[in-house]
Amino acid sequence: MRRRTFFAGLAAIIVVAVTPSAHAGNAKRALARRAWQRIFARDAARDAATPAKPLKRSRRVWRYTTKRDAENTKRHGLPKGRHMTSGTSPGRPPSPSTARDKYGLPRKPEARITIELPKGHPVRHNKVVGGKPGVGEITSVRRVPNHAIKKITPLNALEP
Repeated sequence: MRRRTFFAGLAAIIVVAVTPSAHAGNAKRALARRAWQRIFARDAARDAATPAKPLKRSRRVWRYTTKRDAENTKRHGLPKGRHMTSGTSPGRPPSPSTARDKYGLPRKPEARITIELPKGHPVRHNKVVGGKPGVGEITSVRRVPNHAIKKITPLNALEP
């Protein structure tokens, strides 16, 4: 069994070393995709194990996403199970790469949605998986109605 895994690993290394750079890019993307799949699986398992608790008072949160998804959320509301920040803070929005790194997002967001969660809305409180250590997140166990969406702020896309 050990010999088989050794040769499989050796074969993978040889394939990556011998392939042209175009194929190497595909291999890198495949590895990155697998890494994100593992993060998503950990996150889903942790969310399923966390009990939902009703909010004691209304809370303003953000959701970082694409412009298209932001417009769709404004029209139809936010489906259950979607992640949001644990709260808000004053000031300008972060750059897309800062938001991606802080909240463990798979790609750079294009917009920030401001959401007002009503008192009593059931949510799960957790820490971000794949992001900056100690950063919190909220996951709703019920659909957030579209009237709770207060604002869509485009993020600065002028970075390299």
